[in-house]
Amino acid sequence: MQSWSLFLVGACIAGFIQGLTGFAFALVAMSFWVWALPPQLAAPLVVFASLWCHIIALSKERPHQLGISLVIPYIIAGLIGVPLGSYLLHQINAETFKLILGVFLLIWCPIMYLAPEFKSLKRLSKKTDAVIGFLGGVLGGLGGFCGSLPSAWVMLKGLNKIEQRYILRHFNFGIQLFTFAVYIFQGTVQLNQWPYIMVLMITVTIPAILGSQLFYKVSEKQFKHIVLSLLFASGTFLVISTVI
Repeated sequence: MQSWSLFLVGACIAGFIQGLTGFAFALVAMSFWVWALPPQLAAPLVVFASLWCHIIALSKERPHQLGISLVIPYIIAGLIGVPLGSYLLHQINAETFKLILGVFLLIWCPIMYLAPEFKSLKRLSKKTDAVIGFLGGVLGGLGGFCGSLPSAWVMLKGLNKIEQRYILRHFNFGIQLFTFAVYIFQGTVQLNQWPYIMVLMITVTIPAILGSQLFYKVSEKQFKHIVLSLLFASGTFLVISTVI
């Protein structure tokens, strides 16, 4: 009973946060699920639930003038990076990698909280965005943190919150869709996981819708603080889960 409670509460909160920001389902959900589910069961569930939240949020997205060309460099390069990250996962010490990434986020987030913006970075070519997307894909393959680096990058560029969420939502959707397809191909998604998947479809729907609606009511500053808080929490979670 306690395991199911942790599962459902984690799913609801994670769905709401992803609906609001366009990323972070894995971070929030795993902070609950790690105490109730084995990693082999949790990983496919995280990817599926995140995908479902993206589908819901995209269907509720208001019309805008942003073109798909804004995110294409990230997605294409990220898809190339995922297999490399998956390969490296078996070649390097994953725990050491998670510790390094966690420490980086714990240092970087307080600095960004002071609001440095380098809008000159906007003039950099799409090749630079592709590099960030590739590295994000590698991080996704290594540990499922595909949104961490791109979210830091778009904030550093000084993009507005609509551009930030547009890039993060579509990038994470593409990477996670590819990852889930790989899971199915590899047989990672087992028959005993489908009851959890069906429950997730019901559980995260309303929170994701509410998060998507709240997005248009928060200011640029509030959105930035929410994202930084999530990234800082991500770093804390990575460090603690590695050390303990």
